[in-house]
Amino acid sequence: MELLGTGLVGSGPLGVVVLNDWISDAWSWGPTRPYLDTGRCTWALTDLRGYGRSRHLPGPHDLRTAVADVLALADSLGWARFAVVGHSMSSLVALHLAQHCPDRLVRAAVLCPPPPAGFGADEAGLAAPRAVARGDDEVRRARLSQMWGERLGASWLELKLRRWREAADPEAVAGYVAMFARDGLPEPAAPVRVPLLAVTGEEDVPVMRAAAVRELLAPLRPDVEVVPLAQVGHYPMQEAPPLLAAVLGRFLAQAPAGT
Repeated sequence: MELLGTGLVGSGPLGVVVLNDWISDAWSWGPTRPYLDTGRCTWALTDLRGYGRSRHLPGPHDLRTAVADVLALADSLGWARFAVVGHSMSSLVALHLAQHCPDRLVRAAVLCPPPPAGFGADEAGLAAPRAVARGDDEVRRARLSQMWGERLGASWLELKLRRWREAADPEAVAGYVAMFARDGLPEPAAPVRVPLLAVTGEEDVPVMRAAAVRELLAPLRPDVEVVPLAQVGHYPMQEAPPLLAAVLGRFLAQAPAGT
């Protein structure tokens, strides 16, 4: 089994697997890297199958495969226990691990997470994002503008489009649609069995803002810590790098020593 592509940052005793979102790879974390706690943590900035350093890896592009890939990567790094950070669609990977692998996981953080049960799309509802995944820049530009508007300007949008084209296999992007748009977690109400942090951007779509995220995650983990970031949208690692790094650092510093 070929491992996911990853890049290590830091040399601390706590291993942290960081996963990418739907349209880009771990490149999105570039602005945040200088601010990460590299004394406490070793950060594995990791690309799921079909993205970045894992673009060549074949599918399936689904939750079960992603979870197995993360565990295999942690094994290869010698991490008997570790923390995980999921962003957007990969928040579901982090939540599944937090539900079912408390023997491996010490803490989980989710950034701008979708609903644990997915968005409930039917087959017709899956067709539109799949067409965007396979579409050209014009199709993708229209979709991103519809979701996030022009708040960050045209240059930001063009940067995201360019990286989407460079880093992601269109068939992989289309493949992951079912995971977050329809299916969600296999057991969306199963309890999360490790401490959980959710970071939201309050300029994101409403269902990914703090009030909705707290309501959706509290049944899984009543003491979930929700940190809303004002004037931030769907990409806190690019829109508020030092602030996000500080929030994650404080949360992870509470993990028991010797993990």
